[in-house]
Amino acid sequence: MAKRMAEDVADGTQAYMKRQKISNVVPQLGPSTEIYSSKQLHQLLAFDQDTVRAKHAIQSFKTFLETCINPENENHARQTSILKEFLESYKPAEEEKTAVFSPELMQTWSFASQSNDESLLSAVSAVLALLLKTLSNQLDLSNYGMRLCRTLLQRSQLDLMVKGLTANKGKDFVISPVLRLLRELSTFDGGSLANQIFRSRDQTLKGLARNLGLRYTGDGFEDIKKPSVRTNALRFILSLIKFLPVDAKRELLNQRDIVLSLTRDIKDDPPFMVQDILETLKSHVLQDEALPRDAKTRIVNATTLARIALLYNYDQSDDGPTPSSKSVSSTAHDFLTMACTTHDLGVLNRQTGFYPRGIDPDDAHDLDTGDDFLDLGLDSIEWMDRFTEEVPVRNTILSDFIQNLRPWSNNRQRELLIAIFAAAPELVAGYFFSKKTFSFDPKLTATWIGYSSLLFSSIQLPIPKHFGHPGGYARLPPPPSIVLENILPQPLTQRVLRTCLLQSQDLIRFFAIRILRLAFIKLQKVLNMYQEAASGSSSLWSQAATVLKDQFCRRCPSIKDVIHAFRNLTSDDLLQREATTKLLVLYFEVIPSIALEAKFDVSGALTQTLQILEGGLLKPEERILRAMELENLFQFAHFSPGMRWFAKTEELPMSPFMSMLKFSADTSASAPLLRLNSVLESIVKEYQILQTETAISILDSLILRLRALESTPNSTTVYTFLDNCISRCAAKPVKYIFGLEEIQNMEEESRPKKAPFSLLTLVIVEQWPFMVKSLDSERLSDVAQFVAQYIAMCIKIKEDKKALKVVLQRILGSTPESSAAHGILQRSRKLVDIVEVSELKVKDMDAITQESKTNTPSASEKADIIQTMLEDATPRVEDHKSLVKWTTKEVDEVVEGGHAAALISLLSSEHLSVRKEALTNISKFASKLKESTFEEKEQIWLLLCEIVETAREIVDEKPLATIITTFASHSISVLVNPLHCLYPKINKFLSQGPSWEVDKIPLMYKILDESPSLDDAYYTEINWLLTYMLAGLRTTADMAIFRKKRVFEKLFSLWNSTYLGPGIRDKILRILFRASTIEGGSTTLITRFSTMTWLQAQIALGAGTPLKVLMERIIDSSDRQRVERWSEGVKAIKSDTLDF
Repeated sequence: MAKRMAEDVADGTQAYMKRQKISNVVPQLGPSTEIYSSKQLHQLLAFDQDTVRAKHAIQSFKTFLETCINPENENHARQTSILKEFLESYKPAEEEKTAVFSPELMQTWSFASQSNDESLLSAVSAVLALLLKTLSNQLDLSNYGMRLCRTLLQRSQLDLMVKGLTANKGKDFVISPVLRLLRELSTFDGGSLANQIFRSRDQTLKGLARNLGLRYTGDGFEDIKKPSVRTNALRFILSLIKFLPVDAKRELLNQRDIVLSLTRDIKDDPPFMVQDILETLKSHVLQDEALPRDAKTRIVNATTLARIALLYNYDQSDDGPTPSSKSVSSTAHDFLTMACTTHDLGVLNRQTGFYPRGIDPDDAHDLDTGDDFLDLGLDSIEWMDRFTEEVPVRNTILSDFIQNLRPWSNNRQRELLIAIFAAAPELVAGYFFSKKTFSFDPKLTATWIGYSSLLFSSIQLPIPKHFGHPGGYARLPPPPSIVLENILPQPLTQRVLRTCLLQSQDLIRFFAIRILRLAFIKLQKVLNMYQEAASGSSSLWSQAATVLKDQFCRRCPSIKDVIHAFRNLTSDDLLQREATTKLLVLYFEVIPSIALEAKFDVSGALTQTLQILEGGLLKPEERILRAMELENLFQFAHFSPGMRWFAKTEELPMSPFMSMLKFSADTSASAPLLRLNSVLESIVKEYQILQTETAISILDSLILRLRALESTPNSTTVYTFLDNCISRCAAKPVKYIFGLEEIQNMEEESRPKKAPFSLLTLVIVEQWPFMVKSLDSERLSDVAQFVAQYIAMCIKIKEDKKALKVVLQRILGSTPESSAAHGILQRSRKLVDIVEVSELKVKDMDAITQESKTNTPSASEKADIIQTMLEDATPRVEDHKSLVKWTTKEVDEVVEGGHAAALISLLSSEHLSVRKEALTNISKFASKLKESTFEEKEQIWLLLCEIVETAREIVDEKPLATIITTFASHSISVLVNPLHCLYPKINKFLSQGPSWEVDKIPLMYKILDESPSLDDAYYTEINWLLTYMLAGLRTTADMAIFRKKRVFEKLFSLWNSTYLGPGIRDKILRILFRASTIEGGSTTLITRFSTMTWLQAQIALGAGTPLKVLMERIIDSSDRQRVERWSEGVKAIKSDTLDF
């Protein structure tokens, strides 16, 4: 309509005669009416179409309920009794599920919906929720609450809820009361109605996914007393998760839109709600053992975990009335740690450590080649070099989740990632493969420091037992690329580490040294495990160890860079000096091939450190660090081929060896330097200075004697004398060896074995006269005291007494009788009982570890293997009910349901009556089958007739051999399937005659020696044969058939097949284990089939632990006397092979 022009208005007053806009003015409600009786309450809540009076009534009822729910109110008891009287008036004469409780309220609610009065609709929903809450808090009112709940779950009320749930997004005041009402319904009476609410999910869950997205949008933080739509929706869905039974909960978790919305905005939820969400998911989803894993992963998946990880940066403060003792970030961290590192909670799967998903490390049949093939070693394993970019894992959820973490910026995220790596080591390599774009160039920033901490912690992780392979070491080693990522991750390239070592900033350089030191120690442990695995398996482990070392050498920096970094260190930088010297030692211990590339004169560093230690101006903690550095330097010098141990310098008055010996003596006995002692022992043994044959170490005893010199004023003289003697002994040991032979040949008594004797003693005898001439009386007495104690010590540790007697006489002869030294030396024998010597030799840790690594299976391993191999070896319980079960079944059900096979197996029963009854029933069923319309009836009828004819002549005297009945029962499943690969061979076998030879194993030679019916079915046929042979080996009669037909020779030959199918060797092992359970079976295996020789050969070829257990079981269960008469040396074979 066009606007009127001004000239069209005749009278000015017409301009104000337009239709006025009508505004909806909401009338103000008066004060709530106070309730004094139930009658008044009925009158108040009576249905009224006047919405103003209806809202006033609802408001008054709400105020009344608030006084009922508050026990501290002075009118609480009176108001509660009024409420009870009011509710009692609604009790029907007869309990009916369709009865409506409080019809006035329901009518008002319906009227509000029909009239689109949203404020009244909201008010009724809110007061109903408050009424339910009031009733749930008082036990004597719970019956009324249950009637109200049933009313609310009727279709008409559910439709009213749907209208509230699907209101426009901006109408929170309509949606929230309905959600509160649903929550009260789901929690009422301990959640007894939760399942019923979920069954009505077309109404109760209507629009829930949308409502979960209607979060608080106001200023500041959400108030707990005025929750948003999302908060009310969360409370409702969490109550369902808490109280639903398992099946319904599983269905709920399959509602993808709801589950995704549950955690979508969790980072913006108030603290009290976040705590509730995490606690509910933890207690009622993750820790619910009845809930299957697939249901758990619907809600706890990579997306959900990533959203929860955002809570690490949660910044809302918990200002509620009852704040939690733990922060949101702490709760989230505990939840993620438990969910990601605990098995059986849905997220963490069982995994195989360093072996990727999809490979079989025990499948090494491709390597069992003959002499005509070239042995390619690791190159023959096609997957060995495949995993350099990505690694297939079993924990795909965790693999996706950890890519979203930022461990370099948050300490707790780093702790979580390391905990996940520890629980699932398979994830480590894939994680670092995906971080190639992360620049790790040394920059002293917070990000670089955080990432450095992550790398350091990941290298600190322990190595999985047997590299993650269950049941011992596998036949094949894990891929070297995966192992290397766990030792020295990919971000730590040679260039990066070299740059770090040459940095002027101490923190960066110290990080590189520490992380390299840790990587070398871990590599050392891995190589020891490779060596242990190689001794009990194939030589591929040794090849893999070489490959791993080569790859490690290409990633770690050269030893020249480490030496350069050490030279740049100041004398006061004690921590870095100790760490760097230890790293240099590890280069020589772990990868000596590249350690020898650089020459480093360690004598200067030794001299400097010794001078600082002897200065005596160090603090206790500084002295400890200097001592550790000196120990490392001595070790490094020991590896150096050009080290001159007995050469003196101007800076030091003693030789390096004597300095090392003195340093060891000066160290406290409570903190012995074990590695330094090993260096001393090695030098002493190499230069033949002291003997190493006695049970008590003379070197340790000598150190004890030197330690006692601290209180002696002339200890320097003693050290000088001893240093001179040791240097002369090391320079010309042959001279003193001849001297020892001369002394021992002087003895009149000839002994078959000469006692041990130290050459140093002869040098002392030789140099003693010079000491007598050059020293004054006081200093000579101190040296004589040391020599006397030394000789007493040698006697006490049981060196050659006669030779020591000759030595002592020569020393006394060179000493003036009037001197004090002569008297001291004469008392040498009296010192034997009081002189202190070291304890019995304790072998070094490496030797102990090496000796403890035996390949004899442990008791637990034996038990596991025996249990697995003999899981079906117990005597089967005869199912006599099968004699009558078949009579009530259809023909196809008898054949395909196993009833016919059960009847056949009863022909091997020990009871004559059972065998006869079974024979009769098989004949009856054969007749019934013949007359039926079953498709494959002819072949099965022929099988049944032939088994009847075969058994008819035998069952009166003895049971039919189990191997025969087992063949027949297993053949039924083949005959009902014409596409089975054995269908032609079994039909041909049945056509050969009306009965079978009971002393033969049907089809054994046909399957093993002839070509298969189908080109690719050879191993399928063998697998079927071995399956029925295993099931048919039960009695001594079966064992006799196996022996007569030389079955075990066939099995041994089959084992050595180059391209044996998967699982077949396992079946052969099970048959051998089964034979050992039969009386006389083990003896037969030893005496008739040379089983022990075959086992010895297979174990030597690395066949694994099960064969060792089998050999031990065969020997233990055999007739020892008969075996020993048959073959001498079975015990030796067992001992040699188990130690192999």
